[in-house]
Amino acid sequence: MANLNLPKRRCLAPPFDTTAATATTSLDRFLESALAMEDFSIPIGLSLERILDSTPLQSDKESILDGATRLASALMDVSTRSMRKLATAHNLSVWPLTADLTIKVFSMLDTESVCFAAATCSLFSRCASDSLCYANIDLTRSVAKVTNPIVSTMIQRAGKNLQSIKLGRLPQDNSRFDKSPLTGSCLAALVSDGGAAGLLLQKLHLHNLKMKDYNPCLALSACKNLYELEIIGMDGWLELILTVISQNCHSIERLCLEAFGECLYHVEGLTKSCPLLSSLSLRGFGIGDDILSNLIKGAQGLKYLDLSGSIIFSGSFLRDFGKGGGANSLESLILRDCINLRAREVSLFLSAVLYGDWKQLRYVDISNRKGLVVPRGSSGPRTRCAIEVSQVLQRRPDIRLIADYPPEICFYGDCTNSPSPSSDTDSSSSSCDTLSCSLVYSSSSSDEEDSHLMV
Repeated sequence: MANLNLPKRRCLAPPFDTTAATATTSLDRFLESALAMEDFSIPIGLSLERILDSTPLQSDKESILDGATRLASALMDVSTRSMRKLATAHNLSVWPLTADLTIKVFSMLDTESVCFAAATCSLFSRCASDSLCYANIDLTRSVAKVTNPIVSTMIQRAGKNLQSIKLGRLPQDNSRFDKSPLTGSCLAALVSDGGAAGLLLQKLHLHNLKMKDYNPCLALSACKNLYELEIIGMDGWLELILTVISQNCHSIERLCLEAFGECLYHVEGLTKSCPLLSSLSLRGFGIGDDILSNLIKGAQGLKYLDLSGSIIFSGSFLRDFGKGGGANSLESLILRDCINLRAREVSLFLSAVLYGDWKQLRYVDISNRKGLVVPRGSSGPRTRCAIEVSQVLQRRPDIRLIADYPPEICFYGDCTNSPSPSSDTDSSSSSCDTLSCSLVYSSSSSDEEDSHLMV
């Protein structure tokens, strides 16, 4: 049989490194003996000094000290990780809930509490990273510690489970310019991955975010199932936002926008494009009566309307609103501090309420810190519709009517019995019943000829 030069078989297992094993064993014994000392800082310090004294070169001494520093840092990191592992093992043995139940409990907490729980131990950190824990993101309380990357991470973690987002700084002490450190770029995660996070989003509240450098319409375009939107104190973009809502968010039911001094011109198609809209708040905007008439003329299901702080309209839109179908469903009407609201329009509105219109109406606020405007101009003395207010309070007790006005010095005639500001229904009723002011209107229907309105 011929000799075959076959290659020798090689051992698959690596050779045992006796040197490494010996070094490891020695290190374990050294560390064990060092940790067994009650106070090992003194002997270790003396040993380090002896090593430095026996080293002649300065560069070698510096290397030794650098190595000692790295050793101390490594021991600190290792001990921290070991403590976390030990705590996790302890929590696993004593924590009564399974991971699924723990995630369920965390999903019922507010966002700040979830973050606190995540920093407790590894077990809670893993559970708090589940997408269900970030289905309802609310970061309006811990504003100082919230950054754009944190918000983006939470949105990405939530993914398709995202239901609501509340961001920004809530107004305090009636401050309208208290901006949040967050910017609009934190919403960019809503459109990532094909808009998966924003697709099922239902509620979005943005308070005093800085939006000059980011177009929020990009994020809103991905929120096609949004039914509640609240934007307070945003810089610009609001008219474009209304356009995006009309084009994409047809399921919206509650819309609240507030931006003092900004004008809206092209919002007429909002109620037609969003037939489910039941609550509309446009506070502080400059909106004309003609635009409001077209806006709410087709609002068949509108129940709540808040136009507080408006700087333009006179109130004549209420005539068209009353003639349309919107008045049949409206339950709350708030026209507080509308600086150009005219006394004649308020009088006609209250008369219509007395004659049986606006049957579903249950709450009305026509308070004005400057009084109601007479056609002589907003810079002159103002008035209040005292008789109409008193009659509505007497004949329509089902309506809570709030009509708080400034002191009598701002009005024509003797108004010594002016009502004191109060939100209580009974006190408002009793104070308005004792008003001695009366309004006498001309039979002319022209607003210009109403300039001789007197008390």
